[in-house]
Amino acid sequence: MGRLNICIDIDGTITSPYHFIPYLNEIYNKNIKEEECVTYNWEQLYGDTMDEILNKFHSSCMHSYEEAEIVEYAKDVIEKWLANSHNLYFVTARDKSLTEITTRWLNDKGFSDIDVHLLGSHDKIAKAKELECNIFIEDNPSNAMQLASEGMKILLINTNYNQGVEHDNITRVDTWKDIDKFIELYK
Repeated sequence: MGRLNICIDIDGTITSPYHFIPYLNEIYNKNIKEEECVTYNWEQLYGDTMDEILNKFHSSCMHSYEEAEIVEYAKDVIEKWLANSHNLYFVTARDKSLTEITTRWLNDKGFSDIDVHLLGSHDKIAKAKELECNIFIEDNPSNAMQLASEGMKILLINTNYNQGVEHDNITRVDTWKDIDKFIELYK
């Protein structure tokens, strides 16, 4: 196996796919549980427009970005890949206004050696092509389908909200150990 260009989404991949739910529940006075998150669409879950959800969220819950924890094995696997000289890139739909908080959090978690691309959009195709991405690690079902349709290999973190998503270029994974196994066998 040679050096790979691996793009990694942040929210829902290196953090829990359900990290934001308790914060949104508090804002909207709801009690949505992980097993009820069967859609990626927060508008459906919380009955508000995405702009309003983000405005309310960012005005009262910016601290949530700093409180996110790294999921099990992600840090160890990523450190191994860096030691094996793979090119790693964080490619996120987060808005550029979140650059400082995102960069600080990644640095605090030990990911300061990885380039971060905050796109402000869920359209990740152009950036993935620019980075000559071999494998993209994602949780968002529509992002995964878009990228897979462009011929990219996708490792889709298995969540309640991305069930039913299938494509020849998508491989479902449950843990970062599964992701690491796939990378080891990738040719």
